[in-house]
Amino acid sequence: MNSKNPLERYLYKKIINNPNGGAGDREAHVLTAEESDRLRKIQIRSMFRAALAGALGVVALYVPHYAYGTALFPISSMTLPFMSDPIEVEVTFLLYSFILVVIEIAYLTYNNIHTVKDIAHACNYPLPDDPFFETNVESLVAVGLERNIKSQSQIGINPFAGLSKWQVMMFTIINLMKAAMTNFLFKLLIKRALGRYAFRLLVDLAGIPIYAFWNAYAARTVIKETRVRIMANPIIKDFSKKLYQEQWDNPEFVKELYYMLDFVAITKRKFHGNHYMLALVILQEFGIKPDTDHEYDDEFLDRMEKASPKTIEGFSKINLLGMALDGVISKKEELLIYTWRKKGIYNYTTEQTKEATREFFEGQGTISLV
Repeated sequence: MNSKNPLERYLYKKIINNPNGGAGDREAHVLTAEESDRLRKIQIRSMFRAALAGALGVVALYVPHYAYGTALFPISSMTLPFMSDPIEVEVTFLLYSFILVVIEIAYLTYNNIHTVKDIAHACNYPLPDDPFFETNVESLVAVGLERNIKSQSQIGINPFAGLSKWQVMMFTIINLMKAAMTNFLFKLLIKRALGRYAFRLLVDLAGIPIYAFWNAYAARTVIKETRVRIMANPIIKDFSKKLYQEQWDNPEFVKELYYMLDFVAITKRKFHGNHYMLALVILQEFGIKPDTDHEYDDEFLDRMEKASPKTIEGFSKINLLGMALDGVISKKEELLIYTWRKKGIYNYTTEQTKEATREFFEGQGTISLV
């Protein structure tokens, strides 16, 4: 790995230094009973540590503030150029808050790093002789550090195609504000419930379960993402070979293939390492050179409505696998499935799609429908 980021290099080394040395279970995409048990224990430990960090962070922030008040956190007056009257600012408390946030983020990052490493080693992944070894490790590194490397853009695939910059910005802001808004609403509920008898300390400490929950939820997201990355790689390669055998002699399918891979990413509206791997492996299997300047064609779905049954069959399989590869089918996707089936461009029911997702996430090693 050529990254200059010390955290990325650290996690990279942690993942590749597998004590099994590739000598364990060679079927990385099939979860054994022992592996499932280890993953369950890893998840419980990781989520508990993350939740505890969130709870202790709130306690460490507010208890000293109310216990010692201005003796420990003096109030300073500050005059701003655009205001006539000075304002009171707790500079020391703000600095103290910032330090606590940095410590919590550092600890949560440490927790994520070791969680990803433990899951990878438990599943004996990635195998050293895998031709995509480096890509797979870098994908896990991105998950552990909660970084979106947007690899799909390297092959011209944009999950936000069709959205304006403002829509993309709002989509991102809403996701970032979830924890803060939940905490605000919870405190408001406490105030309403207790009325004037609500001590300010009690209201502030009401944030404990909120931040504990969101930290645990974030840890679970990292665990889930690590699992789906590990489960996906062999299934993608097996699927690509079967797809080529079925569709190599169908010029209509081959011509539309790049747009089908676009559509998978657009359906999920996010950059995802598994969708990047799916596109990369399928394009390679069909001998199509990735194009960084490739753009999605808005008329693609109109053409699919007129496509041959064989092309629709291939498109349905790609779409099914694409939806399963991030481990969840949302309500929005259920509605999309209904629309696609009505248009005759998707061959599988919502229940079949959910079952395929379950087969994949549980590590059964295969998706029966594809």
